Amino acid sequence: MAHIWVMGTTMHRDRSGPLVRADGITHLMANTEKLTASRLGSDDVITLVHQESVGHGYDGPHPVPEDFHLALLSALSGARKKAQDSDEDLVLFPSLDDNRQWDWSVMTISELWTG
Repeated sequence: MAHIWVMGTTMHRDRSGPLVRADGITHLMANTEKLTASRLGSDDVITLVHQESVGHGYDGPHPVPEDFHLALLSALSGARKKAQDSDEDLVLFPSLDDNRQWDWSVMTISELWTG
């Protein structure tokens, strides 16, 4: 079975966001500014989504839905079903949809990486 990864957004134009294995996340917290993830018992906190992140081709802040951590769990559930039939790792990543609302997308590594 393939692994599932979560790629966060970044505040830096020349960097990609953090990449975290989904099964390593045990704590999520969301508010209108950001969504963070960590492992219980760890002091390491990773910001997966920030309202002012760059790299998505938009200007200005886009508030994060307060329940965006629940949307991540829903997307993970769908990705787990897809991963059962795949040998290729999957990546979930946050993006803005056509209505400029935050959403989660899932792609295989080969779809995401054009290297």
